[in-house]
Amino acid sequence: MTHLFKNNERGFSIVELVISLAITLVLLGVAIKMFNVQQDAYNSQEQVTDLHQNIRTSMDAVSREIRMAGCMVVGTSTIKTSGPSTITFLGDVDGDIVTNLATNAVAGATTIYVSLTPDSEYSIASTDSIYISDGNHTEVVPANSSASHLIGEPDPIYLSTGLLYSYTAGSATVRTVERVTFSLDTANLRIDRDSQPLAENIEAMSFTYGTNTATGATNTVTIAITGRTANIDTNYGDDYRRGTLTSTIKLRNQ
Repeated sequence: MTHLFKNNERGFSIVELVISLAITLVLLGVAIKMFNVQQDAYNSQEQVTDLHQNIRTSMDAVSREIRMAGCMVVGTSTIKTSGPSTITFLGDVDGDIVTNLATNAVAGATTIYVSLTPDSEYSIASTDSIYISDGNHTEVVPANSSASHLIGEPDPIYLSTGLLYSYTAGSATVRTVERVTFSLDTANLRIDRDSQPLAENIEAMSFTYGTNTATGATNTVTIAITGRTANIDTNYGDDYRRGTLTSTIKLRNQ
């Protein structure tokens, strides 16, 4: 039997090519759209995560220092400014200088001497006060911001007012007490002793104060911090996403 083979190879027609190309473009467009949606969702979630982390970090920093309000403070008010959006208080928040009196100091003296080595590692800010105590007498005196500090051995610390009591060398402890202010500058949370903002993208901060009914002194501070994302979220009505964290701090040193 004889079989006849016919070469019947044909290419795609123009119509078939156009239809195939159209289907490919549609599928590619869907894939790109899905990718963009997923990317936007990822970026949005990342911003929200950063937002919450920023608020928590800010709250931790503010709460930690406010808890130290009144530490090593005697004979003066702990809370200096109790405003709705700012707070100023006294307290030894960092323990950066803890030493003993190097020479005798008499009542009325405006200079005391300590020994700190090396001098370059220590400094006294213009807003600091000096705590001095020998167990029998204790006082907190503002530092003299116009005088240089901690130069030579023993190191002189200049006071803005004279001492109330006399102290013997080696028997009196000397510490620095910081004056701390938290405030909001535009969208930056600031602490007065640092030129850089403590946190950015903070829109609101408020303080509410509770008082001891027996003494009338402030014994609690409720802090509310509202932050926003760094960038506008187009999937959120062309606006920033925001979050608020609230915490109540008991002033244990009051």
